[in-house]
Amino acid sequence: MRSWERKDIVDILVAHHKELSEASVELGDGGDDEGATEIDDDCIVIESFLEETFDIEWDGLKFLDAHKNTI
Repeated sequence: MRSWERKDIVDILVAHHKELSEASVELGDGGDDEGATEIDDDCIVIESFLEETFDIEWDGLKFLDAHKNTI
C-alpha cells in the first residue's frame, strides 16, 4: 500500500485548517502571510473539488451535504 492510500481527506483538511489557524496567529503577531496563503490555497482547491464533484461543503470540522446539512 502506498503512503498516500492510507490518508483520509478529512484528516488532511483538519490538519490544513489547524496549520492555517496557527499561521493566522503568526500573521497577527507581525509575521508575513506567505505560509498562510499557501495553506489556504491548498484547502480551497480540495474544498472546491468536493463542492463541484460531490455537492458537499467543508465547514472546517465536518462535511455538509448542500441539501441535508451534515454527512
